[in-house]
Amino acid sequence: MDLTPGQAARAVEGHDCPNCEAPAGTPCRTRGDKTAAKYHTPRFVLVPALREKLDVDVPVDRRPGRAWTQGPALGVVPASSTEVAVRIGYARTSTARQELASQLDALHRAQCHKVFSE
Repeated sequence: MDLTPGQAARAVEGHDCPNCEAPAGTPCRTRGDKTAAKYHTPRFVLVPALREKLDVDVPVDRRPGRAWTQGPALGVVPASSTEVAVRIGYARTSTARQELASQLDALHRAQCHKVFSE
């Protein structure tokens, strides 16, 4: 699901920031107490549609670079009905007597989306 910049901002701002402690409804802030130009990663990762993004910019109307102020309360962004958990598996052998096939088979049965093996 692709979000417009405004939708992404509202979705991110629906959560308190675990990094700068900005409350829900407001953008992240810098150590100098100014509005940050980008949201802190721990915050936008809480939004499933944005977990794969490398960064999420704060929209211009949130006044990046200016003194931080409490924003208005925002409504809850509903979760997408198509969201699924991502399972990542890891299999390894450390001796020549061990075999990888049974581990890979178990990870396949567990419906892992991505499997790493060595």
